[in-house]
Amino acid sequence: MSVRERILETALRMFRMYGIKSVTMFDISRDCGVSKKTVYEHFRDKEDLVHEGMSFLLNGHMEQFKDFRQHSANAIEELTKELGYIELVGKTVNPVMLYEIQKYHPEIWKAVETFKRDYVLGFISENLQRGMNEGLYRSDLKIGIMARMRQLQMEAVFDPAQYPVTAYDMHEVMTQLIQHFILGITTLKGRKIAADYLQLKEEN
Repeated sequence: MSVRERILETALRMFRMYGIKSVTMFDISRDCGVSKKTVYEHFRDKEDLVHEGMSFLLNGHMEQFKDFRQHSANAIEELTKELGYIELVGKTVNPVMLYEIQKYHPEIWKAVETFKRDYVLGFISENLQRGMNEGLYRSDLKIGIMARMRQLQMEAVFDPAQYPVTAYDMHEVMTQLIQHFILGITTLKGRKIAADYLQLKEEN
């Protein structure tokens, strides 16, 4: 791993844990084991570091979603893999970081919004089409409507105004929402497959 990559990895870890505003370039250099001068040799300022860090994160998410698509037996398995991944991301990202990016780094937040619109929504739409082609999802689904609904569900999980951490367990919220979504879009064939992945008991 190069020095630049090590700095970026350290900064991302600290931003995720403590938020952005409270982390200084000196904090990053100290935790990374390099001088502050070295950090500035690779990144112009903290804004540059945040921008590079978010680009790295978003590209990583995109590659992970692609991997799920390529290595899933069907659309339902792909969706359940995404559930586990999103939950892992949720556990390692402090909501304060997202709030601070939106408030103090508007240009970077635009990139996040673009990612959600162009990639996340696209992956959901493609999964819906795949499931319909496989006969696992209902053929009467309106992909544009259902994809947007699923995206809003995912965003709501990370919104403390909707599901405050003091009142809701993130794993439970995600599980309930994905179960509701999958069982609402699947055919009888798809529901039987979903029951295995989601460990559901079919009602008699």
